[in-house]
Amino acid sequence: MKHKDYKLLFISVLNNKTWQLELTKSSLIAGLSVITTVCLISLLLFIFSVPIINEYLEINTVNRKINAQKEIINDLSDSLDEIGLMKSYIENIIGLEEGEELDPAKVRFMVTNNTPSVKPNEGVISDEFDIDSKHFGVDIVNEEGTSIFSIANGVVIYSDYSGDYGNGIIIDHENGYYSHYYHNKENFVKRNERIDAGTIIAQLGNTGQKSSGPHLHFEIWKDGKPINPLSFFQNYSKKSDKLEMENNE
Repeated sequence: MKHKDYKLLFISVLNNKTWQLELTKSSLIAGLSVITTVCLISLLLFIFSVPIINEYLEINTVNRKINAQKEIINDLSDSLDEIGLMKSYIENIIGLEEGEELDPAKVRFMVTNNTPSVKPNEGVISDEFDIDSKHFGVDIVNEEGTSIFSIANGVVIYSDYSGDYGNGIIIDHENGYYSHYYHNKENFVKRNERIDAGTIIAQLGNTGQKSSGPHLHFEIWKDGKPINPLSFFQNYSKKSDKLEMENNE
């Protein structure tokens, strides 16, 4: 018995060329069977893989949450370590005995009073902070003999005389801050003396070769770097402002 032939005609949309494929009935049936089988297998694989894909996505979501929680825990651990170090540091500064409880009022007092809060003198700024010219502080002009105050609690680590800066004082405020006071007429505090904010530590003077008139050269340092004192004490009058006012009059 003769098999019937089937022809498949293909037409190209690009160049209008045509070609044809001749198939017998048996080969057409076999081809359709293969295509149908492949489609069914692909469909079954997709159906069975959906739960696996969903489970994989859920596992990834859980892993992301776990990693986020780990980061939070690590941050908390670092914060607790820093708090522990700060607590030990505060206890050491306040001078607690072993077993004694830390008084929150003392902590508040220490935090408030160990940062710059008291103006060193009520004079007029004649020369401002300029890191480019290595003028690491401000010059405060006032009458000779006026009081110089400690800007915060701390320990005196230097109180002596030098040829350039005359009588000088450096105070360690025990939190990274250091304050410097130079050209003093007289120092009232000694090295290793513990003082409070607002303590009179010296008299404004004109000592040292680098002084050209009665004034206080005042500096603030934090973690080894100089800071503009006017960032803490902004209500100082400046000599340049007074001169401008006099000229306008």
